[in-house]
Amino acid sequence: MKVQVQDLGKLRREMQIEIPFDEIRGEYQQVKDQLRNTRLRGFRPGKFPKGWMKSRFRSSMAYEIRERLFPQFYSRALQSENLIPAVPPTSLNIDFDEKKPLSFKVELEIAPTLPEIDYDKLALEEQELGEVTDKDIDDMLQQLRRARSVREPKEAGVVEKGNLVTFDARGTLDGEPLPEEQQIEKSEFEVGGELFTEFSDAVLGMAVEETKTVTLEMGSTFNDELQGKSAEFEITVQSIELLTLPELDDEFFKSYGHDTEEDLRKAVREMQSENKKNNRMTDYREQLLPQLVRQLEDIDLPESSIAEREKALKEEKNEAGEELTEEQISQRMEAHRDRLRRDFLVDHIFRSAALQLDEATLANRFSNAAGMMGLSAQDFYNHRYGRVMMNSMVAELRGEQALNHVIEKLVGPEPASEASDNAKEQQATATEQD
Repeated sequence: MKVQVQDLGKLRREMQIEIPFDEIRGEYQQVKDQLRNTRLRGFRPGKFPKGWMKSRFRSSMAYEIRERLFPQFYSRALQSENLIPAVPPTSLNIDFDEKKPLSFKVELEIAPTLPEIDYDKLALEEQELGEVTDKDIDDMLQQLRRARSVREPKEAGVVEKGNLVTFDARGTLDGEPLPEEQQIEKSEFEVGGELFTEFSDAVLGMAVEETKTVTLEMGSTFNDELQGKSAEFEITVQSIELLTLPELDDEFFKSYGHDTEEDLRKAVREMQSENKKNNRMTDYREQLLPQLVRQLEDIDLPESSIAEREKALKEEKNEAGEELTEEQISQRMEAHRDRLRRDFLVDHIFRSAALQLDEATLANRFSNAAGMMGLSAQDFYNHRYGRVMMNSMVAELRGEQALNHVIEKLVGPEPASEASDNAKEQQATATEQD
């Protein structure tokens, strides 16, 4: 395979790839053999109208090249030239004939060269972990009990704290209905819990199928633009259920894989300690990322990605069906540029530090997501949505690991907990058994 690369300025490159005839001849022959087995109405087997075979060969071979052969040879060419593409090819020309070599001319944009991270300009506000208290453990045990709770309809009476309520809430702001996606329909929450907190007091004392109108200040249930504003809601209670929590007994402890309350509380303490560490690392990453992105403000960005995003925003409508303002487009374009800088940064750190993807964490996250869908991990992956989620999880985990690598240089490595060690041992054991 011959590869020539021409610098077109900034990140743009033109790559010419030629595959010798001897290397591609077998692929040509395979397509021709498949065409010869085609049966056409009105013709004997192996017989075709004049020019049909040549015409169909070109169309069939062109499809085969684009779908299967080009990705293979393109990947090999990138590796041989040590190029990292920033975006998919911006143009592709293919030249082939059944008696000639196969050649490609590709225009692409490569990832920019990044400056070394200036650690002296990075600062983190260090967070104290704090100890896991008995109250923390009691609260978690209560959540575990809720997870094993039994639901049954409340046949009579009204809504009380701790009941599970299904309700509708149609809202208006200044006489105009809220956007449809902010209206609430057949939503369920535990009264006094962490969800739909704006409505907990409003539904108290209501009966099934009762409707009332109240004015409420919108909080975390609603989007950022609506939070803090007061709206009028027509609330209807659809159903009320009682939650019966299980006792803290041997059956309950064994349902979570432990023999005694002491064992379960120990496991919960370790899990809470791990959660505190994870929360601290999340806080560090949120502090660090904007600082790193600011160090990349002067790097070149792929022009095709910028142009494509700007075109899409100019065609986009807001919730009211109106075109975006210049200010909104400008803000969203800057956010897009920052996402590109972040992605290049993550990839650069991951490659330069020779990091390896944490397969155990990825498998655990994907299995949990599959479980929420009521599927096994393999069945979920067989769905297109599952594969999309897997790719998203890989990108997210790479980002976490890259930033954690920088954080360790600033504050030192996070000591491994007994819980995380146990999780890794269990994952290793499961992998060996598979």
